[in-house]
Amino acid sequence: MTTAAIYVRISSDDTGEGLGVARQEAECRATAEQLGWTVTEVYRDNDISAYSGKLRPGYERLLSDVEAGTVRGLIVWHADRLHRSPKELERFIDLAERTRLQVQTVQSGRVDLSSPDGRMRARLLGTVARYESEHKSARIRLKMAQNAKDGKPHGGHRPYGWEPGRMIIRESEAAVIREATSRILAGEPLRSIFRDLNARGLHNASGKPWTHPTFRNVLLHARHAGLREHNGQEVSVAAWPAIIPPETWRAVRRVLNDPDRVTTPGRGGRLHLLSGIAVCGVCGSPLRVGHSRSTEAYRCMASACVSRRRDRLEEYVEAVVIARLSRADAAALLAPEDDGGERERAAQAAERVRQRLDDAAASFASGVITARQLATITGQLRPELAALEAAAAPPPDRASVLGELVTAGDVAKAWEALSPDARRTVVRLLMEIKVSRGRRGPGFSTDGIEIVWR
Repeated sequence: MTTAAIYVRISSDDTGEGLGVARQEAECRATAEQLGWTVTEVYRDNDISAYSGKLRPGYERLLSDVEAGTVRGLIVWHADRLHRSPKELERFIDLAERTRLQVQTVQSGRVDLSSPDGRMRARLLGTVARYESEHKSARIRLKMAQNAKDGKPHGGHRPYGWEPGRMIIRESEAAVIREATSRILAGEPLRSIFRDLNARGLHNASGKPWTHPTFRNVLLHARHAGLREHNGQEVSVAAWPAIIPPETWRAVRRVLNDPDRVTTPGRGGRLHLLSGIAVCGVCGSPLRVGHSRSTEAYRCMASACVSRRRDRLEEYVEAVVIARLSRADAAALLAPEDDGGERERAAQAAERVRQRLDDAAASFASGVITARQLATITGQLRPELAALEAAAAPPPDRASVLGELVTAGDVAKAWEALSPDARRTVVRLLMEIKVSRGRRGPGFSTDGIEIVWR
């Protein structure tokens, strides 16, 4: 009696239930029974394409066992379950010849790799399978491009903020996206936001706690703005509604993609109140905390123009903030600023620039302009678009940042209760701080500290 192994594989398993490989295995076992073979091992690769070139753990383990001589017979549902690459097929043929492996398929019977005719048949089947995979891949790419152009969604797992059909907003999650967007535009770090959400039990679409990469990726999805992206480019207005306005999403994207954005605490995991917020009054560079004569100090990191004791400068700024929020007219700080329509005009101008970029891409696609001309046009328009998008960015939601402080009976106590991230967000929202050299002598001097209210 021949001892045999079964190999089963399916390229795509959207449900994650493994039903496709289970059906293959059942039919392979039936074939083994007909042949009088005893199945000793089943090798599985679920949701892995043979055409993609990705490592298939089950397949690699099978080859190792064939090489070791522990597998003498192999049953597969169809030869294309084993290979869709001529390179892989040749490797398998060489191994089968050396080990005299018997190969049987459910669909087409025996595959004799010991004879020239059998190997030719296997190669022909492999060539056909490769053609079918390439043809299918081309059809899928065309379909995905057309779906994107029409504003339709692709398939896949349920995205956060949306019901399984990907067309209807899930309001409970959409509220989280809106809140996070507002907090990011107010200057709060991503880390602080998702940690807060996790503490409140507001987890991702899989029900798991947020991590930095997954939370960032969710907020960068164009679908939340009612836009359709394809290959990283905006291609159309989506067929689904928007959770947040497009200009708000673009502002968030600009913040999260800013290479100069500081996203981690300083030395020892400490987050200093004014790092990166206060600037040097001499050269305009951001101030960071360093050591000056064994004392922590805010220093100009570009040219060492300024050095001020960290604790004294922070105490002064905190006192100014608390005093302003304790005033009778503090509620006025919650009112959104009136920009006289500047943001709307910038948004309209940005849309016109995007249309010019789309027209240039269409002209290149139709052969009207060359690749060099397209690059020139794009190079000129991209900086203009970035400036307009920055001007069109919505203002931070001041009420969400300052509301609890303004309404607190004891502002100083409410300030102390805030996290370091939240305090930095308040300072960034309320003021611009320039620090110049102070007068020499004992004690801390407020000379040279300029605070401009936003």
